[in-house]
Amino acid sequence: MLWRIGSLLSVSSTKSQQERASATRTPVFASIAARIRELAAAEGLDAGDRLPGERELSRMLGVSRTALREALTALRIDGAVEVQHGNGIYLLRSPTETIPPIAAELARRNPQLPALGAVRNTLEALAAELAAGNRDDQDLARMVEAVRTMDAAIAAGEDGIEGDRMFHAAILVAARNPVLTDLLQTLAKGAEQIASASLGRQGQPPRSLSAHRLILDAIIVHDADLARRLMREHLDLTGEMLAAD
Repeated sequence: MLWRIGSLLSVSSTKSQQERASATRTPVFASIAARIRELAAAEGLDAGDRLPGERELSRMLGVSRTALREALTALRIDGAVEVQHGNGIYLLRSPTETIPPIAAELARRNPQLPALGAVRNTLEALAAELAAGNRDDQDLARMVEAVRTMDAAIAAGEDGIEGDRMFHAAILVAARNPVLTDLLQTLAKGAEQIASASLGRQGQPPRSLSAHRLILDAIIVHDADLARRLMREHLDLTGEMLAAD
């Protein structure tokens, strides 16, 4: 009997350790993205330089083309690379450039924000998925206008917060789900704090604008899965910055 109890406790302890390890495990795409940066730095590449093509990168890193594309998407959202179809992959900034974490003070003063952000990210990703399937031409016009508004604001040296708000609002309308709308409205205040802190960070507005364009492209072609993934990656990157100390 004691042996059985000891065995159960051992299994429970092992399971808990596995769960903790799983919770802290770096996503595959993030690991590959980090390796791409390391490779570029080792090769002495800088902003404006061209990376090896997808096939060559996949071979050099020993990863699948699918996993590599997910990593490149994350790097595009982060504003680190530009993928020019038919022309190659180019660095937009030095691979050794480090960007300081944003809003550490905000997170300390509002300890609930990371948890709120995690819920909001899931709901916003769902909204993008639904919008890709339910949107109409009027919805697309609102999203395009939001992107243009943000672009113009950034070009004028502003943070683009109004265009950012317009874009996420347009996606929520296109989702056509009143329950989802109500849930996100209850999180609106915290979401605005996170967005304001993110866009107040040097270099972040152009990265967010780039992410919005990718999400819009997915919604235009009704690719619900891609829209969901891009939105989640976009917001998760912001969340990681907030959580960093």
